[in-house]
Amino acid sequence: MQGDAREMPFRDCCFDAIIANHSLEHIEGLKQCLEEMRRVLKRDGKLYVAVPDSSTFSDRLYRWLAHGGGHVNPIADSAPFAHFLEAEVGVKMSALRLLHTSFAFANVKGPVRWSRRVWLIGGGQEWVLRAASYWLRRCDFWLGTRFSVYGWAFYLGEMAKIDEVPATNVCVRCGAAHVSEWLKAIGVVKAGWPWRSYCCPECQTENAFTDDAPRPA
Repeated sequence: MQGDAREMPFRDCCFDAIIANHSLEHIEGLKQCLEEMRRVLKRDGKLYVAVPDSSTFSDRLYRWLAHGGGHVNPIADSAPFAHFLEAEVGVKMSALRLLHTSFAFANVKGPVRWSRRVWLIGGGQEWVLRAASYWLRRCDFWLGTRFSVYGWAFYLGEMAKIDEVPATNVCVRCGAAHVSEWLKAIGVVKAGWPWRSYCCPECQTENAFTDDAPRPA
């Protein structure tokens, strides 16, 4: 079904949950969209929202490659945006998770065909993305920077306990994110040089492995 997010073709209080995954940054008339979410969500409903942090290197790179990429709502601070979501949708926040990037959006094997600008960052080759993902995460750990940060996931409504540990291992091809301890538990992490690697459980692509470590919020 297709419809306008600012005027949804649904009756009041009909959904138990709404997922807005990497979408709100693209919607003009965001306040009206959230008001519609409030209308169609049940009183005890739940809401999941994932958005990019417009102040990060990752999002700036995406917008530069995509000549804006359709991002019309820049979100640069999680706290005010969380309050905005709570006020407009009428659901209390229960958890926040930091999201990391692998720059999979620039992957030459992905569905998007970029302008010639992509050749200035290694042509979107996976070995370049693997190296960038690994070393930028190490830089964040050593220097307290945010080069590997993508954005946030907001969980609103009463939910079972949400694991807020950032999943720092993000596949350079499919973008699936995994926590280090889980990858080690299922036995997909391999020794290697200049870094350990793992085979993505979702698409079987080789990735650089990064141990979980404190990251900037």
